[in-house]
Amino acid sequence: MLAGAILAGGRSSRMGTDKSILTMPHSQESLLEYVKQQLASICDHKVFVSGKQHRQGIADQIPNCGPLSGIHGVMTEITNRYSDIDELIVAAVDMPDLSIEDFNYLLKMGRKNNSLCCFESCFLPLYIPITIEFNQYLTSQLGGQKDAIVDAPKKRQYSLKTMLDVLHGSQIAPLKTSRLENINTPTQWQQYCAG
Repeated sequence: MLAGAILAGGRSSRMGTDKSILTMPHSQESLLEYVKQQLASICDHKVFVSGKQHRQGIADQIPNCGPLSGIHGVMTEITNRYSDIDELIVAAVDMPDLSIEDFNYLLKMGRKNNSLCCFESCFLPLYIPITIEFNQYLTSQLGGQKDAIVDAPKKRQYSLKTMLDVLHGSQIAPLKTSRLENINTPTQWQQYCAG
């Protein structure tokens, strides 16, 4: 069974406010609601949200490790409560230009290669087949390390690129490169809304 995960637990320091609550320019939906709706349509409505500040959001068990922290938290929830979920599409909350067509294409290519899959030069969204190797990788990087990780973990060790390399994932050409921009600053958000 396919599930979706939205990484929405970041500090949004460059934006100055929680990006996930920004309102889409042509509706009253928040960014989080918008991405959730997109993923729900392809994931049979099973979508997890990473970020303890959100209603039913999943807190990072191992903080300060970037997107891997959020993925690890969601995977812990899946392992403990949803044994029927065997693949995951992970999306960032701050990429509103992505379409259902993009997610479906990523899903198709990831399934075809039976491996982690993302678009070239952009590690999110990410297709993850939940395998023993994937779970072992997460455990080796983050599992049981609550006391070992201090303030500044080695960034490379917790990068999605490293995970993709180690697990022999694939990067595919996107349908449209312009849709892979994420929004980090008020200026970028204003440009998107003016769009």
